[in-house]
Amino acid sequence: MKAVYIDRFGPSDVLIHGERPAPRPGPGEVLIEVHAASVNPRDWLIRSGRYQMKFLLPKFPFILGSDVSGTVVEVGGRVERFAPGGEVYAMRPSRDGFGGYAELVAVRESAVARKPESMSHEEAAGVPLAALTALQALRDNARLRTGQEVVIVGASGGVGTYAVQIAKVLGAEVTGVASAANARLVESLGADRVIDYKAERFNDVLSDQDVVFDVIGRESPASCSRVLRPGGTYVTTIPRLSTGLEMLKSRLRSIFSSRARRSEVVLVRSDGSDLERLTRWIEDGRIATVIDSVYPLAEAAKAHDRSRTFRTRGKLILKVR
Repeated sequence: MKAVYIDRFGPSDVLIHGERPAPRPGPGEVLIEVHAASVNPRDWLIRSGRYQMKFLLPKFPFILGSDVSGTVVEVGGRVERFAPGGEVYAMRPSRDGFGGYAELVAVRESAVARKPESMSHEEAAGVPLAALTALQALRDNARLRTGQEVVIVGASGGVGTYAVQIAKVLGAEVTGVASAANARLVESLGADRVIDYKAERFNDVLSDQDVVFDVIGRESPASCSRVLRPGGTYVTTIPRLSTGLEMLKSRLRSIFSSRARRSEVVLVRSDGSDLERLTRWIEDGRIATVIDSVYPLAEAAKAHDRSRTFRTRGKLILKVR
């Protein structure tokens, strides 16, 4: 099969578009004929050797990518929910070795969900990692509830566009932080207010917020402390040592005081049941994918370079077939 893989760390030109052995589904796995995959910042962090959790990486050579949308072609033993011919999407668990930038990928059944009928494969491929990150950060880490106020920092990017929509589904009042050029986009997704980060710091104009979700990791618990109300929560997507230590300290403080501000790091989990929840919201018209650009699989390096600019509006997609 054709795939994009690496045999060493480095810049985008280390990506190889070539032949790799086709996988077969093991017990409990679904073999998916991939129609589209998505590019996430984690992919180029892995490729460059800067990924914080290198211990999760397989041995070289390995295929990059987590998100896929496609058609089931074969199922392994003990698979009960899917059959050949069904259209599905999934985020392949990190512990299984990535593998999304390919014509075929085997994914454990627990990570697979029915593809929303209202979406193309390109739109569906953008959902898994980014939308699961947003859902799990807001619902689980931040414990966001109806009527609360949340700030989404990086609201026009891949995770941010889903975070705005999911926060609204959860009943929150949303302030998006983005450039003026992307303000209309963020408002169209449901944001109640958009702050142009080039014109003013949200830290200087907001207070008494229940949650700050820092999608791009440029803020910190300290820089957001005066934005949050007592008992509020800062959530980041970046698992640095400093953010991990701050999370542990804040959880300890929370044991002794309900007014202590919490710091959390979201570590996204592959979860088919969460994807099924997202499918229902998508089919209800409550969540949509914003696509920045679509590239052929062979041009994955261009997609990585585009992602690295931090200027994307929504998702970058690889069209596989």
